[in-house]
Amino acid sequence: MGDNTEGEMMDVQDDVRGVIYTFIGVVLWSILGIFVRQVPELSSGLIILYRFIFASLVLLLYAVVTKRLPMLRVSKSELVRLIIPGVLIAFTIYTYTVGIKNTTIANTVFLQQLAPIYVLIISYFFLKEDITRRTTLAVLIGITGGFLILWYDYGGAVEFGGTHFFGDLVATASGFGWATYTIAMRLLGKTHEGITSTFWLFLFAAIITLPFGGTSGMITGYSLAMLFIMGSFCTALSFILYNIALRHLEAAKASVIVLLEGVLSGIWAYLILAEKVNPGTIIGGALIIVATGIIIQESRAKPREAPYEEGVIE
Repeated sequence: MGDNTEGEMMDVQDDVRGVIYTFIGVVLWSILGIFVRQVPELSSGLIILYRFIFASLVLLLYAVVTKRLPMLRVSKSELVRLIIPGVLIAFTIYTYTVGIKNTTIANTVFLQQLAPIYVLIISYFFLKEDITRRTTLAVLIGITGGFLILWYDYGGAVEFGGTHFFGDLVATASGFGWATYTIAMRLLGKTHEGITSTFWLFLFAAIITLPFGGTSGMITGYSLAMLFIMGSFCTALSFILYNIALRHLEAAKASVIVLLEGVLSGIWAYLILAEKVNPGTIIGGALIIVATGIIIQESRAKPREAPYEEGVIE
């Protein structure tokens, strides 16, 4: 009896620790858009180039400090296998950044959170995976939410800051990019710890985005500081925290907490940038959260996923 009680207390402590780590990681993701808005003179390509560079350096430093440097070693064949996911990650982050620059931060985050729905659709038609009635309902709810966000901006809500339709479309493409990345990683299978695959993905993405970095905008000390925060805190550190959280918390539970990112992003944008949120964003975002929540609940019966977790890079 005493052993069972002690075990239950340890499980609760593990859950609490995992929740705290996950929440801190979500907060770091949610403030990313604020820092992107601080450097409007820099191109999206330049922003993500430096973000990937700083993120790679921080993960390398983390591996050295925690004596996990040997974990970063992979064979040439394994590196080749990571090229396609690296391209997909570069595309996803690039379109995400363009979205933030051209629409509201809340819209960008919510529309990218449609990714699990795209995964279900692609998996059903191309991978012949089963889909339940509840997940079908979730797909319909999520698509309706995304449609509301797009439709409201396409209609031209001048009183809410004008239309952001182009940014919405690009943010939607970012969600699709994240979905294809998720499927690519699933097909490749789990062969490494999260830090290994993510380090090389960041490094590949930095190399891939070199031609798009351009020279637009002069990098000042201030802009470099913003880029460092985006790469080190909002990318690398958030990944490290989330990766640690998954050692203490079920992936499905952590994924539910991640849904707070869209809400928190909208709150920070409103408080710090005075960014207005229109009814389409509120209703559509709520529907997307509900849809993703249903999908997560359906996935809880499946075996726990590997800790390089889809959803840790934003």
